[in-house]
Amino acid sequence: MASWNGWVYAPADMTNQYRIETVGRQFIVVDPSDEIVGRYTIKEEAQKNIERCCNGSNWYKTAKLLVNTAVKTLIQLHGIDRETAERGIRDVMGGA
Repeated sequence: MASWNGWVYAPADMTNQYRIETVGRQFIVVDPSDEIVGRYTIKEEAQKNIERCCNGSNWYKTAKLLVNTAVKTLIQLHGIDRETAERGIRDVMGGA
């Protein structure tokens, strides 16, 4: 479960932390790499943005896990190396 500890949002399932900094009357959301991801006039809007970012991060982690599983499966089924399996998946996905 996620919780607020002062100005830092600490999701239970993430080691990285987003934070809210106040500058004047603005609430600025800063990501774990110190990049500003949004500026808000209401603290609740900043908190919602952080929750959305964390959900996006969880989505990305799931997608990465699925792709890694597909790569390992191709390696096992077809006896190919990792680079070839990854290239094949990128090709299928449209060259991403």
